[in-house]
Amino acid sequence: MLYYPATNTLVILLLSLLISACDIEFNNNLPDIPPEGRFAVVAANQHTNIPSVEVAIALFDDGTPVSLVGGDVVQASTSEDSILLLDNGVYNGSYAASLPNAANFDQIDFLIVHEPIAARQNRWYPADLLLIDPGPGELVGASASITLPPALLNLLADNTDFNSINDSLNLSWAPESAGDIMKVRSAVSCTDGSSTYTYATEAALQDDTDNGAENIGLNQFIYDINDENNPPFSFLLGESRAVLQELLEKLKEEDIGDGFFDAIELVNPISSNCKIQLFLFRQRDGAFDSADTNGRIYGSRSADITLFYNPN
Repeated sequence: MLYYPATNTLVILLLSLLISACDIEFNNNLPDIPPEGRFAVVAANQHTNIPSVEVAIALFDDGTPVSLVGGDVVQASTSEDSILLLDNGVYNGSYAASLPNAANFDQIDFLIVHEPIAARQNRWYPADLLLIDPGPGELVGASASITLPPALLNLLADNTDFNSINDSLNLSWAPESAGDIMKVRSAVSCTDGSSTYTYATEAALQDDTDNGAENIGLNQFIYDINDENNPPFSFLLGESRAVLQELLEKLKEEDIGDGFFDAIELVNPISSNCKIQLFLFRQRDGAFDSADTNGRIYGSRSADITLFYNPN
């Protein structure tokens, strides 16, 4: 897992999905970053039938994003392939990439390396600094590893068409016995015929164990914006939203794709036609090698199905 010398308690984030809703304030910084010290979050996700792992990283120091400079860059690798995280991620100070993994290797390794030529491909430098190499920074050599859980197979729902938020569905999948945590998240697109409202949720599960079955109500995805009570679900935030957006862009399913969550023009979901892309994540927490490293670290594999809500 992510290791730093005792003097470096760093923060690194692996991003792949993010989402926000109508009354959710969002900006270019991750939530829940401590205001003091360096902090690390590392994550990776591989979706069923996609031959790559979505990886990302972000650095924070005293609550402020820290960008890698000079020729320092994060490398992610399996035992067969490696890639440099050169593209900016969702958040300030974050970097993201798709790591090839057609063979579905479980272990993903991260290493901060000094590659001045490769690192400058997507970064802007003043002309007088283009040929100057300041040498490795203090973070070079920091490393982490994530073990992905088993692939999520045979995801099914006993119904995909609904007309009331009082309806429910039974999800089933091939269970595993490793004790991984299951997460259900959704990307929802609702239209009243002229306007569209897009948001994402994280369901509150009755049982988040990997037992192969879960009953979920439609009220975990669809709600009435005029209800004075809060929706019975959580709008999706943080790196989970970043992962979800990346998956949507990979899947390119009809109207769900690039910038899906950029359009927030309110209609009332409970009285609108809605398409729900439901994602089941099998998530496995990791641990940092160094006790001096603070943060979050996990790997996941996911699968999805599509549901339809038509109240008319």
